[in-house]
Amino acid sequence: MARCATGKRTQEEEGPRGGVPQGVPDAEPPPEGRQPPALASNVGALTLLSRHPNLLIAPVILFCLIVALCSFGIVHATNASYNLEGQQAQDAAVSAADGIAMQLSSASRAALSLAAVVKMNPNWSFLESNFQVLAEELFRQSNHEGNLVLKELAFIPFGRVRINYGVPVTRNSTADMFSPQLVNQLGPYRSIKERGLTVNGPIPLTNTEDRAFAARYPVFFPDTDEDESWGHPDNITHPTGCPGPPCYNPKTREKWWGFIGALVNAEPLLAGDNVHLKRLLSDDLSYSLTTSFLAGTNGPGTLVSGGSNPGKVTANVTVNLPGTSWALSVHNPRQDQILKLRDGLLAMVVVAAFILSALLLLLLLSAKRASVLLQEQLVTNKLLQEEKVSREALLGRQFDLIACFEQTTKRSRNLSKSKLSDGQLNTLDRIATARAAISDMTP
Repeated sequence: MARCATGKRTQEEEGPRGGVPQGVPDAEPPPEGRQPPALASNVGALTLLSRHPNLLIAPVILFCLIVALCSFGIVHATNASYNLEGQQAQDAAVSAADGIAMQLSSASRAALSLAAVVKMNPNWSFLESNFQVLAEELFRQSNHEGNLVLKELAFIPFGRVRINYGVPVTRNSTADMFSPQLVNQLGPYRSIKERGLTVNGPIPLTNTEDRAFAARYPVFFPDTDEDESWGHPDNITHPTGCPGPPCYNPKTREKWWGFIGALVNAEPLLAGDNVHLKRLLSDDLSYSLTTSFLAGTNGPGTLVSGGSNPGKVTANVTVNLPGTSWALSVHNPRQDQILKLRDGLLAMVVVAAFILSALLLLLLLSAKRASVLLQEQLVTNKLLQEEKVSREALLGRQFDLIACFEQTTKRSRNLSKSKLSDGQLNTLDRIATARAAISDMTP
């Protein structure tokens, strides 16, 4: 309670011209305090992210975890499928190569059988008289179902076809393998150098447009004179243009008798009409059959290919043939599909991980904005509470001032209103009005 003077009112208490005393304003303004901070409701996401960059940690970790774990699973699964398809292609290639080699082995067996007869008795009269019977028996034994068809057997002394037997017809051929027109195409020197059974081809046949694989076995005799003819009816003693090595070795006196020849029809295989090649196509596999020595080119070449992508290779196996090297390459297109599927799944995982990380980032930004708003609201409430306390203190002081004014005018209330001046009456009215206003503001 403020102390009040009991003596005569002074100019300060009464105010100028008998008005309201100083300290009782007409309209008291609210006290000035700290302004509440601006709310963060309108703060952008980028601004909020720049203020709190640690919000990026969780989304980045989530993105890396999803991509790493899913990629590991996808790559592991697709690699297993890829390797399985590769192994299937490898198994199919091995099966086809073994089948083709076994089909051509019929010609090899026939040539080796005739070679054994020649080594037993190289005399031409003996061989000529028994050839027909031997050839018919060998054809009967070799032409089983599923084999490449044995087309012809022949005795080729000194590189010249002297007698032959063929099915369905016998060609009247007297071809000289060492002639300038055929020597490069048929490669007799290569067969002699191998000193064993060789399979060449495909080679074109004389008097026909067909092609065949030629199985040749060179026969050598030791301790033989250079002019030995073994009773050849044409009385020749050496091949055309080959009187010395490799047809005859004067140091060892080893002489080359000639070839035992067997022809296998190559047209079905070259056209892809083969049970093993068809099986590859039925399994949706592409293939390419190549040889290291293609007759006529003296180099590697492709025998036959098939499928949608014969140029691609999944598995490569060797066709085991005597004196030559065939390679069968197989491509499995399902491996390409697996790789495309893997790439698509990896891309989908990256997109999904990005979307989930972005959603997590938005959730964290929303939570952070809500947290900032809550903190700012608490600060605002605290400021409002301080302002309330300040206003209550102001109202208390005004009540004290009014009480002082009432004490100084207590003696005046007992006087007749007619004795009061207009200024005094006006002051009393204003005090009553201020008191009523303050009472209305009090909760």
